[in-house]
Amino acid sequence: MSAPFEEIYETYKKAIYTYLLRNTYDSHIAEELTHDTFMKAFKQIHSFRHESSLKTWLFTIARNTYLSYQNKSSTKFEHSEEKHELWEGGKSEFEAMVERDGILFVLSALNEKERTYILLRDQQEMTYQEMSEVLGEKVGSVKVGLFRARKKFKDTYTKEYGGIRN
Repeated sequence: MSAPFEEIYETYKKAIYTYLLRNTYDSHIAEELTHDTFMKAFKQIHSFRHESSLKTWLFTIARNTYLSYQNKSSTKFEHSEEKHELWEGGKSEFEAMVERDGILFVLSALNEKERTYILLRDQQEMTYQEMSEVLGEKVGSVKVGLFRARKKFKDTYTKEYGGIRN
């Protein structure tokens, strides 16, 4: 790998992997999709027009790679024991485990787009503009979609677990 490609990979691999892991709930699949994402990006680097940031361009490729994988796969992703490494908190180990499981369960119950709104904004800390570039939507649509996704998440979590604790 040449130096610029290696720098891009090292800068964004963890964020891309985490996004894919929280969509697939399987570290092996997430690693494979992360690899595929960077291979596609490096093959198509000449098509990067600098109209968006490199980060949003890579996340667009990662999302499309995930969607292609999801369309090919006939199985629904199941939670595994590795999900416990996804969230950290200052609660007792048991309380943190129960809350992590609840959050992951509710995230998995959302559709892909709702989950993506939440992951891009809350986990990746993208701006609305960056999210609009990744999702191919207007900023206003992203704001509405995120609001609805968060509301659905909160309502589902409250129904299943009695609310979100701090």
